[in-house]
Amino acid sequence: MKKLILLLVFIAFAFYYLFSSEIINSIERINQIGSYLSLDELEGRFIGSDGNFKAGEFIIDHFKKIGLKPLNNSYKNEFQYSAGLTLDPSSFVSFKYTVQKPGLPPEMWKTLDRKWNAGTDWLPVGFSSDGEVTGPLVFVGYGVTAKEINYDDYEGIDVKGKIVMVLVDSAEHLPKQERFIPYSTRRYKAQNAKEHGAAAIIFIKTQSDSANVFEPINRDPNKNLGIIAIQANRTQIATFFPKNLNLYPVEMEMNQTKKPKSFEIPYTTITINVKTNIIEKTVFNVVGYVPGTDPIKANEYLVVGAHFDHIGWGEINSKYKGRQKMIHNGADDNASGVAGLIELAAKIAENPLKRPVVFVAFNGEEVGQVGSQNFIQNTPIPSDKFIFMMNFDMIGRLKDNKINIFGYATAHNFPEMIDSLAVLDTIQVLKSADGYGPSDHSTFYVKNIPVLFLFTGVHLDYHTPSDDWDKINIPGILKVIRFSESILRSIGNAENKPIFRKVLEDKGASYQPTDRGYAKVWFGIIPAFEDNEFGLKVNGLTPGSPAEKSGIKAEDILTAINSDIIKNLSDFNSALKKYSPGDEVDVSLLRGGKKINIKLTLSSR
Repeated sequence: MKKLILLLVFIAFAFYYLFSSEIINSIERINQIGSYLSLDELEGRFIGSDGNFKAGEFIIDHFKKIGLKPLNNSYKNEFQYSAGLTLDPSSFVSFKYTVQKPGLPPEMWKTLDRKWNAGTDWLPVGFSSDGEVTGPLVFVGYGVTAKEINYDDYEGIDVKGKIVMVLVDSAEHLPKQERFIPYSTRRYKAQNAKEHGAAAIIFIKTQSDSANVFEPINRDPNKNLGIIAIQANRTQIATFFPKNLNLYPVEMEMNQTKKPKSFEIPYTTITINVKTNIIEKTVFNVVGYVPGTDPIKANEYLVVGAHFDHIGWGEINSKYKGRQKMIHNGADDNASGVAGLIELAAKIAENPLKRPVVFVAFNGEEVGQVGSQNFIQNTPIPSDKFIFMMNFDMIGRLKDNKINIFGYATAHNFPEMIDSLAVLDTIQVLKSADGYGPSDHSTFYVKNIPVLFLFTGVHLDYHTPSDDWDKINIPGILKVIRFSESILRSIGNAENKPIFRKVLEDKGASYQPTDRGYAKVWFGIIPAFEDNEFGLKVNGLTPGSPAEKSGIKAEDILTAINSDIIKNLSDFNSALKKYSPGDEVDVSLLRGGKKINIKLTLSSR
């Protein structure tokens, strides 16, 4: 009997040791992968950059190390990406202006032509439309329309069909007028010019040592403003200002009086012709797979994905407000997801499922899911053979044991399966039925493939240089992966494949902060993403935001904005699209079960 007890104790200790070793190995692997992908050396992994290629090769090495097989004899699923722009030689900027001669009648004044040199006198900006326009030249100060500070550079001046000139902040210092910080982006100024009817916009830097230095014409993936936009050499453009309204004195007067001073440049017309050519680069997704063990289910593929690109030095969609460029390392977005992807792949490779599983580290998610779209269009596996897709994006901030899952209603058996597995795994699931959202699972959902998208919530480091690996909850990632593995094994070993279900209300909900690609106003909440029968729950608030200033608190539930009923994030975003900065809205909410009404003044981003 003693021998039996000792044997059982020995076995128990052996299992404990093995189990502990497995956890330690998993944590070490997650830390190694995520910390490398978050290094400054990779410069934010922007698609097509050197750091992006290094990240891809690093992931390939790990796919090989854990035993994933290449798909179609390669770990690279290559595609073409439009990585930049060059200015076509046919582009030009020319002026026709009249030299005034005091004492002589206007008909005797001389009309001259001048042509600018591209690269030294002017360059387009990345979001400029191609095309040609001709019109009078109008100076409109900072190009700002801001009702909340009672300021409008366009007040009292007609710019329809004209070319406007606006001041933009120089690189080495903060805006000279701090109140204009929310209106400082070039995209805002261009959009505002377009809304006032301008045919084109010319950006002029404020006075500084870098006033004649151009921003590179990187391609803007959101090149959809519909207005020609160029940047001008300040010294050159200043020569067209009249003597009594020279550029620098006008700029100083505006700064001192804090009032607009807009005017048309007399006797001057400008023609702008912009034609850009796209620079194509060959980039790749990283793909590996684990074959299934059941030959009958060999053509029923499961896909697990996580994007490995990020936004580099803040090329697009950065929330960083500083003037000095900084690397955005993207530890949570999405080094955490890639580390989780590889950890899950290692577990499946050790113990395969009946069905084959394809693991994909997607590229180009940050510029519009271009990698996942390419994969589903150009993979050797027909898309109708994919029966399920699981996506990891931002899984590094697990808090209070709560995980968000989108898509739980995209297959008939998902709700019951997720609920039962969550109980076994002692994890709290915040559920959203919708299969849409700006991440790679959407690419599969629109092909009628059931999806589950896992993430651990938004935070104030999102798309900023402060999203670093030292803030990541590594045991939390492991917990997410263990729960994901139980889901994957349930689907991968089930007798029947999941049956796709189109969610009746396609909410288009987003897991991103609400100011990504939606309304032009700033509200400032961090939303909860689980479905709520009463409205949209507030998880947190952005410091200094209109929501915080108005007295909205975490745990409040938004139910209406003016007459618009708010039931979910899609309703919230749709309601905000109706408003402009400076508009006051009535916000209805529930706080501790009690109805409260709050007045809130919306501001600009």
